[in-house]
Amino acid sequence: MQYLYIFIGGALGTFIRYLLSFLNTNDGFPSGTFIANIIGAFFMGLLGSLAIRYFRNNPLLKKGMTSGFLGALTTFSTFQFELVGILQQQAYVLFITYALLSYIIGIFVCYIGVKMGAHLS
Repeated sequence: MQYLYIFIGGALGTFIRYLLSFLNTNDGFPSGTFIANIIGAFFMGLLGSLAIRYFRNNPLLKKGMTSGFLGALTTFSTFQFELVGILQQQAYVLFITYALLSYIIGIFVCYIGVKMGAHLS
């Protein structure tokens, strides 16, 4: 049964990720991946904090949301591949900007999600 929850969550995450890919512009900044990863970081922090209390009685829903939905929505491999592509184009400022913004903002919003989850529970 857990596979069904992960499958459904993964399908929804993949679909949203696909829609976000249309936000990419010609300036080279991969906006779709950036937004997907930032949203995912926030919700992983939030759900991680809420999991102890709210998902104890429904672990299948937690699996579907974290491993399925957020796992499909966010992608470290695409992020790394885009960084390599930017580096190959010798767009060093864009490379540093994208990497630093992704890491710093991702950690920050995950932290906010953890704090919000702790407050809500």
